[in-house]
Amino acid sequence: MSHDPGDNGGISSRSYGRDSTVIGRADTLFQVFIQRASFVTGWLFLVLAVVLTGYAVWNWPGGSRKQYVVFFVFLVLAFLAAVAHIGVRRPERGRAGGVGRGAGSARPRLPDLLLIASLVFSLISWWSFQNVVRNGEVATVIQVTGKQPLTGASGSVLTLTMPQPERADRRDRLRLTLEVGEDDPSAPACSHKTRVQLTAVTQGVSPRRSDLPARSTTDFALGDLAARSGTSFELRVRTVEGCTLRLLDWQAVLHNT
Repeated sequence: MSHDPGDNGGISSRSYGRDSTVIGRADTLFQVFIQRASFVTGWLFLVLAVVLTGYAVWNWPGGSRKQYVVFFVFLVLAFLAAVAHIGVRRPERGRAGGVGRGAGSARPRLPDLLLIASLVFSLISWWSFQNVVRNGEVATVIQVTGKQPLTGASGSVLTLTMPQPERADRRDRLRLTLEVGEDDPSAPACSHKTRVQLTAVTQGVSPRRSDLPARSTTDFALGDLAARSGTSFELRVRTVEGCTLRLLDWQAVLHNT
C-alpha cells in the first residue's frame, strides 16, 4: 500500500488557511470594537464638558471675570475637541475605508489625539475652576458706622467692619478701595489736600496704620480669620481748616495673592 507524502502538506495548508481566516475575522471584529468604543468615548467626553459647565454654573463663586479666562478657554477647547473627534470617528467612515489590520495601520492618529486633547483640556479647565474657588477674588461686605461729615477733629471717625466671611470665602488678604470727597459738591474742592488715616483695630492685621490719599486702594494681611468674628478699621481724615468730607464709596475684595 503506497503512501502519498503530499497528503500531510495539504492537510497542513488547509489547517493554516482556516486558522488565518479565524485570526483575520477576530482582528476585524477587534478593529470594529475599538472604532465604536472610541466613537462612544468621544460622546462621553462631550457629555463631560457639558457636565463641567453645569457644575461651574451651579457653584459659581463670583468675583472678577478675568480670573475665569483659563477656565472658559480650556472648556471651549475640550468641547470642540470632543465634537471634532466624533465627526472624524463616525462608524460609517470606518466601514467605507475598510476595516482590518491594513486599514487600522493606515488610519491617521488624529482621532486619538483629539480624544486625548479633549480629556486634557477638560482636566485643565476643572483645575482652573477649582483654583478660583479656593484662591480667587471674592467681594465682601464692609459695614460703616459713625457720623458724617468728616472734619478732621479728634472725634470725627468712622468704623469700617468686615464680618467674618463664610469658610469657603476666607482669604489671606483684604484689598480695600476708598473714595473720600467733599460733603458739599458746590463748595470749593479740598479733597485733593486731604489724607486718609486708616487704622486696623483688630489684632493680627497688618499694616497697622496706613496714610492714604482721598481716593486710594490699599491691601491688608488679615492673619487668622477663623479666630475672630470680624475685622475692624478706624478711618480718620487730615485736611485743611473748613473742609468737610464724606466717605462716598468703598469696595472690599478678599484674595490670596
